[in-house]
Amino acid sequence: MKVYEQVAMLLSQLSVDTMFGLLGDANMYVCSAFETAGGRLVRTSHEAGAVSMADTYARLTGRWAVATVTHGPGLTNALTSLVEAARFSSPVLVITGDTPAEATHMQRLDIAALCASVGVAHDRVHRPDTVIRDVARAVQRLKSTNAPVVLNIPVPISVSEAPTSDSAFVAAPTWTRSAPQTDEEAMDAALGLAASASRPVIVAGRGVIDSGAEASVLALADALGAGLFTSGLGVGLFTGHPRHLGIMGSIGHDETTPILMDSDCVIAVGTSLNKYTSLGGELFAGKSLIHIDSDPVKLGWFVTPTCAVAGDAKTVTTLMADGIREGQLPEKKTWKQRCHEASAAMARWTPPDDRTGTDTLDIRVATQRLDAILPQGCAIVSDVGRFIAGSWPHITKAAPGKFTAMTGFGSIGLGLAGGIGAAVSAVSDVTVVLVGDGGFMMNVSELATAVREKLPMIVAVYNDGAYGAEYQKLLDEGFPAQHSYNEWPDIARTAAGMGCHTLTVRKPEDFESVADEIARLSGPLVLDIHLDPTHHLNF
Repeated sequence: MKVYEQVAMLLSQLSVDTMFGLLGDANMYVCSAFETAGGRLVRTSHEAGAVSMADTYARLTGRWAVATVTHGPGLTNALTSLVEAARFSSPVLVITGDTPAEATHMQRLDIAALCASVGVAHDRVHRPDTVIRDVARAVQRLKSTNAPVVLNIPVPISVSEAPTSDSAFVAAPTWTRSAPQTDEEAMDAALGLAASASRPVIVAGRGVIDSGAEASVLALADALGAGLFTSGLGVGLFTGHPRHLGIMGSIGHDETTPILMDSDCVIAVGTSLNKYTSLGGELFAGKSLIHIDSDPVKLGWFVTPTCAVAGDAKTVTTLMADGIREGQLPEKKTWKQRCHEASAAMARWTPPDDRTGTDTLDIRVATQRLDAILPQGCAIVSDVGRFIAGSWPHITKAAPGKFTAMTGFGSIGLGLAGGIGAAVSAVSDVTVVLVGDGGFMMNVSELATAVREKLPMIVAVYNDGAYGAEYQKLLDEGFPAQHSYNEWPDIARTAAGMGCHTLTVRKPEDFESVADEIARLSGPLVLDIHLDPTHHLNF
């Protein structure tokens, strides 16, 4: 048995049945062995796509995922996606390998130094007789840190004979992350602040989803009579609740932001309160702020709270709800009614300044029309860009844990591959990708992967023919906005040429044809949604 065969066998023993990759000298043997052994190898068009697919696969399934790239340019091509996974804390094992020990090898690269420079863990297989131990160590680190690990299997070792061993099996690591012990004084302080609030609101983030704490947060909200916001990555929580107020922060809804401004206490659960959620703390001026997170490092990272509680979201909110109920607080009828009315107004809202033109759509109208025809509980992956402001507030069909965004590193262009990883994970029958035209064109080649895998995907391209964020910044700084414009090939025709079903959307009624296509979806569908760059929103 060769070492690459042994590695493929170990992955199978660790219940890895899917691997994302692009073949090269460093990994073609382990890829072949993995596929021969019955594993699913999702062949990508670019190394960045392999890591992004593994990233979202891990995010949505809750399991660690594997990507593989070759040495040298294979790894550097994947670097942006690797940093995104690291910033998001996704457990992705990236298998690569050193070149043969030759000083003049064209693709030589110091893998350990490269990983260290971007804050990503690096492990390696040291000898043919240490493969089991080295792979187990890398996976243990992956699971204990919940962050990417690059596993370096040098090519000369990979093609060596693996020594026979009585211990040819590597057990799955049993380490589990535990939340910190909740401090009683911090809990008492949090209860005191919450109980004394007249107009409380709660903002819940990804940590609530990871902890399975939605029900306990709802119990706390009901005990307090609090309004319910989410962070951007908490989209999908509280859908249908009569006091659900949408996303808090820079893309908050017009109908519900006044509730936040009038509140006197904000309870933040499982969210970092970054500048988009908190506007650098401006949104909490004059209010008490209770910040709850399982990671003590995140408490006060962006905003200094009045009270910080380190602990599991479900445990802490359950204790708080019990404590509030025991106190038998008077019902906040007026505040609850205001939250009810704001939530209802948000649900029936249409833009009073609808900017739909003769052959372009207002992005808010386009998203509302799209959302109305999406299946309930679909998985949604968003790229990053100015389109977020006009789309995220109007998305209602994602279930908790089935919405994610490639926002960790602020790089456009990762969303399409991320959507493919989500579709491969099969956590939903349909996966939706939200992406701007610039981000879409950056990695349009990955459509070939979606077509080859026959993935049920809807790729909504918000096409304003410009780099949207830069458009606004140029205007704000007194420069002509034309510098941000781009003339792309026809997006629908480009996608059709790669084997996708496509539709061009210029009018609200065009979504009737989109609904028909979704009803018979059998592979990737690309929607070229035309917008006017001068009629756009910023965040």
